[in-house]
Amino acid sequence: MEDLVLRGSQTARNGFRNEQDIADKFNSWEIDTDARIWLQIMQYKLDEIEYVKAVVVHGFKADLNVQITIKLKSAIDIENIQVKLVSNSRGFNQVDKRWLRSYNELWNIPEDVYKLLQYFTGELVPYIVGTR
Repeated sequence: MEDLVLRGSQTARNGFRNEQDIADKFNSWEIDTDARIWLQIMQYKLDEIEYVKAVVVHGFKADLNVQITIKLKSAIDIENIQVKLVSNSRGFNQVDKRWLRSYNELWNIPEDVYKLLQYFTGELVPYIVGTR
C-alpha cells in the first residue's frame, strides 16, 4: 500500500512539473521550436504575435491558460489547454474523478445535454433496458 501512495505522489509531482515545462515552452515561444509549432497548429501567424504568456492554473479542467496578444489589433486571445504526457516513458496521466456537476458549474452545460451525460456516466440509472 505504501508503494502505491509513493507512486501516486510521484505521479502527481511529475504531472505538475510537466505542466510547468509546457508553460515555460509557451513563455519562450520566440526561441522554442515546439511552442512555435503548437502556435501554428492553433492557427496563429507567428509574425502577428506580439506577446505570449502561459500560466499553470489549478482547480479548473484546463492545466494551462495561454494568453496570446496579436500585434496591431490590440486583441488578446486566450487558450485553455489540457496537458497530458502520452508518448513519454514517464507517462504521468490520470483519470479525472470529478462529478459531472463540477463541470456543469464550470461550463454551464445545457440541461438536456447534462442529463444525457448523467446517464452516460452512470450518475443516473438507465431508463431503457437492453441497451449496449
